[in-house]
Amino acid sequence: MTSPGDAGLFETATDQEALERAAAAAAPTVVERADLALVHTLEEPLREPMYALLVSLADNKYVLGRRYAEWCTGAPMLESAVAAAAMAQDELGHARSFYPLLRGFASGRELPPMEEKGWQQRPTSAMSQLDHRFHSWTDFVAANLLIDSALTTLLAAAADSSYEPLRQRARKIQQEESAHWVHASGWVRRLPGAALSVALARFWDDAFTWFGTADDPVIIPLAAADILAATPDSLRTRLRARVEPILDATNLAEPLLARQLPWQRWDPTARRLRPV
Repeated sequence: MTSPGDAGLFETATDQEALERAAAAAAPTVVERADLALVHTLEEPLREPMYALLVSLADNKYVLGRRYAEWCTGAPMLESAVAAAAMAQDELGHARSFYPLLRGFASGRELPPMEEKGWQQRPTSAMSQLDHRFHSWTDFVAANLLIDSALTTLLAAAADSSYEPLRQRARKIQQEESAHWVHASGWVRRLPGAALSVALARFWDDAFTWFGTADDPVIIPLAAADILAATPDSLRTRLRARVEPILDATNLAEPLLARQLPWQRWDPTARRLRPV
């Protein structure tokens, strides 16, 4: 599945050196053979759900990182540009820690080698709103608050995972993501409410549907096997509990909290909403 925004992904940026560093950060790293071998510790019925989750995590981290990188030179203040660059590098680094794990799964053995030229232009299954460039800094902040936090909420549920490669990465990523949360919560309080409300509404559905339906074929079996410590509904509850105090404090909670999620557009195989 090709994302509409893949072509010319960095066209909005102007600092070529910064963009080259960001792109280099997405190059996959070498994973210890022990990590790949641990696939065989998973029961056979759990391997496809685990693979699907890793693909979704990696693709969303990867594309979110590139979207952040587009604003390395477009942020409203110097410190914001520095933060955007750091956050881009974090997300791309997280992605490259997940991608090599896919090689240990049967479904990942047919994937093109990730070191080859052109790999970064391949189709992804990231959340549908990430198909598009952020139109403004307000979009950046909304994605930071919702999309970034949704990914971190799931990884928090993997901090004690019985699958060691996921557990190790989840714990490390959570530590790095704390700065992203501070950045998002600070900017939400600074931006004009009307524009931010529109941006938040645009990213809300992706963030809250990404965990899947109550009977999700990926999250439910992994939760039952203690690979994740939460079900889709409990993950949504945790994400809502994280963002609601900030939204309440800035008078943005309504009508966001009353939104009906568009499950008719949910694609459980791609783990993303179908475009409108």
